[in-house]
Amino acid sequence: MEKKQTPFATLTQVAAVAAIALSTASAALAWSDQTTNERDYNTVCEYIPEAQCAGAIRMDADMSGVDMTDASMTTMRLDRANLSRAKLERAILHMTNLVEADLSFANLTGAHMHAVNLQGANLMMANLSGVNLLDANLSGANLLGANLNGAILIEATLDNATWPDGRVCAAGSIGECR
Repeated sequence: MEKKQTPFATLTQVAAVAAIALSTASAALAWSDQTTNERDYNTVCEYIPEAQCAGAIRMDADMSGVDMTDASMTTMRLDRANLSRAKLERAILHMTNLVEADLSFANLTGAHMHAVNLQGANLMMANLSGVNLLDANLSGANLLGANLNGAILIEATLDNATWPDGRVCAAGSIGECR
């Protein structure tokens, strides 16, 4: 015998579908350029080792000196964030936006930074040894004194970046400072 659906069951199902749609829309909105700090839909992000912060928005955040070793920080918005002296060894930062962020003296040894946007970022004296910067945008970034030993810079955009030795990379520098 077939069970007949009541109006309550139908209303519950509609509410569940609406909740899923809203959560999906919120996640998409969280990555849009129109998002402000007041509209941070992903607030679950602890600044601790092995943290899970994918998609979180922390523009202008003061995260100086935090230890987020082995953290997953993919697609985060960290525009203008202060990450000076942060410990980000082996952190996963794929497609994270770090425009004009301060990463001076940060330890990013072995971090995964594929397609990261570091335009205008301060990486002075940062340890970037063994970092994967494949397809990263480092246009205008300050790398003065940074350690790039073993860093992967394939297809990385380096236009007007200040290299560790003080040279300014020419426009069109891809993968190496010219």
